[in-house]
Amino acid sequence: MNKLQLTVIALALAAPTMVQAAGGVAGSPHDLSTNSVWNTRKGVCSPCHTAHNTDPAQAAPLWSHKSSSGTFIPYTSPTMDSVMGSPGGPSLACLSCHDGTVAINELISGTQGTSLVYIDPGAKVGPDLHTSHPVSIDYGPGHADVARGKLENPMTYKIGDPKPTLTVSVAPVPATWSGASLTGQTINEALLFGGKMECSSCHDVHKQVGSSPTSGILVKISSTDSTGRGDTLCRTCHIH
Repeated sequence: MNKLQLTVIALALAAPTMVQAAGGVAGSPHDLSTNSVWNTRKGVCSPCHTAHNTDPAQAAPLWSHKSSSGTFIPYTSPTMDSVMGSPGGPSLACLSCHDGTVAINELISGTQGTSLVYIDPGAKVGPDLHTSHPVSIDYGPGHADVARGKLENPMTYKIGDPKPTLTVSVAPVPATWSGASLTGQTINEALLFGGKMECSSCHDVHKQVGSSPTSGILVKISSTDSTGRGDTLCRTCHIH
């Protein structure tokens, strides 16, 4: 057997692993196509999106899921300066399933299937959000905690830049992520939505970006720093 044949065999054996690591919504926790109880069309995208007659509010692109009916209780802290309001945009889209007030199979066009199916209690977040990281808050270079040196400037700090104060002497975000790497992008480019911190700032619902294909809970950054310390997702924005 020559070297060319060995190379072809090696690539063929590696191919399934490479495809699996690439991520994507198919096969992810948000792939609801296998739920035969209500998803009779076996739709991968249609539980959340539709090409026509979408929700005019557009919480997310081409959004078709019914909006949350909950009354949100926002996070509060004596040290937080951000003005808290109700979740909006991408976070409201996430909460339309995750806060448990609306069934997974409730669309703006009606209910799919014959009975309502609600999210697993272990994945429920809200509508009481006072014990969760705040969402839909402004995070810009003028934020008070940026001036105090407690938060990175989202317009200038790039994902993976060394952070000597946290004993990170090398980029904490590996360029060998199975998903599309965020290394080299600013916090604003990689994590914020319209300058706001949202649920999807930390989690990638489609399991494509950063560490999300392999993290288990779809977080975008789950690596450790050069000393083996974790929580690099939190420490990307927070300095202390």
